[in-house]
Amino acid sequence: MDALTYPVWHDSAIQQTAFGTAPAHAEVDVAIVGAGLSGLWTAYYLSSAEPSLRIAILEARHVGFGASGRNGGWCSGYFPLTVSELASVYGRDAALLAYQESFATLPEVEQVLRREGIECGWHQGGTVQSASTALQAERLQSLLKQQHANGLGAGDAEWLPSSRVSEHISVAETHGAIYSRHCATLNPFQLVNGLARVLDQRGVTIWQNTAVQAIDNGVVTHSHGRVVAKQVVQATEGYSHSIAQTKRRIVPLYSLMVATEPLNQATLQAIGWHNRATFNDGGQMVIYAQLTPDGRIAFGGRGAPYHFASRVRERFDLDDQTHRRIVSAIAQHFPAAAQARITHRWGGPLAVPRDWTPTVMLDRAQKYARLGGYVGDGVAATNLFSRALVDLILERDTSLTHLPFVNHRSPRWELEPLRFLGVNSLIALSESIDNYETSHHKVPKLRTKIFEALL
Repeated sequence: MDALTYPVWHDSAIQQTAFGTAPAHAEVDVAIVGAGLSGLWTAYYLSSAEPSLRIAILEARHVGFGASGRNGGWCSGYFPLTVSELASVYGRDAALLAYQESFATLPEVEQVLRREGIECGWHQGGTVQSASTALQAERLQSLLKQQHANGLGAGDAEWLPSSRVSEHISVAETHGAIYSRHCATLNPFQLVNGLARVLDQRGVTIWQNTAVQAIDNGVVTHSHGRVVAKQVVQATEGYSHSIAQTKRRIVPLYSLMVATEPLNQATLQAIGWHNRATFNDGGQMVIYAQLTPDGRIAFGGRGAPYHFASRVRERFDLDDQTHRRIVSAIAQHFPAAAQARITHRWGGPLAVPRDWTPTVMLDRAQKYARLGGYVGDGVAATNLFSRALVDLILERDTSLTHLPFVNHRSPRWELEPLRFLGVNSLIALSESIDNYETSHHKVPKLRTKIFEALL
């Protein structure tokens, strides 16, 4: 595939601040490991609340190197677990609190962008989850009823019959869709670099090319020496496998993307992407798309293989077979764009806990805190969880410190080779179930039972 092999977001004219490496020895009040959105937002709210704190961020590569700088550009108020799934574990009130605070995170992010002068193409057009088949429509309508029964209102999520889906977007085949206003789009690389600029101006120290090897009772050992801190925050997401505290707490699951050339006016009119709502469908295999401000389709999907022992390598960011499937999905849903040239393709790992539940936790005795495990839904969640963590650190009793994710401890993933077999079986089953339903117009019961058992 003849395309540039880096995120389309990196094409934006952006002045990256030059940050040095960490010294052999340093002492700070708070050391944050990871200069992605979790780490940057945590530093932002900590420095806002306590400007006198000495805060340092340690980053193995550069600001926004991981998923924070290359994701799908969705700022979604939704978690990987639905409100009904959260309610089944934590109760209805806790689930509703989580979703209310998450929905409120979008205006919070927008307010920060305006206050700090961060230009990242923010646009709140909502999100459309379209049913590509009648079976998907049944599932999505059942899902929506469960969410409404557990407290989400029609103003949060509503069912659109197939005749109304084109009010937002014209897809090749739809049997209806769930629409929600709680989603925005942005350029994630501009966001992380904008936050880094603000933090640098505040006096927060950012050390790049400083790989952390261990965290132990306030001591961060890195490639150039060590940092001693009163509080350490781990915010390493898909790169957490090498840190002892998070070994087997997450698996790095690869998600890949492509971007088309800017579409011509005739193609844009045929697609009818009126208010640039984000798009996905009701299949088992996750896809996600947005229309960029310059008229490109940025389309992503999962399905790339999990690598034995949670290995993360740059060569895994590109997978020809997965990228071809993503390009085929563009043609399937938006045939008018089928001949559009693919200008960029890229990918990388995101963090998946064993129970698909993100975590924000604080252990004062060990001078250790952690946040993450967003399963790809992290642009808004990083802001929400960072604010919750800052409240915990500063011993403030707020609604955020009562979120059901606070001090949640996900079970560990299975040992290899069970982990390798299980995760890749889930990926294969997702695609197999979608293909079967499309061709046979019925649910493959045995495969579905196995799929659900493996989750």
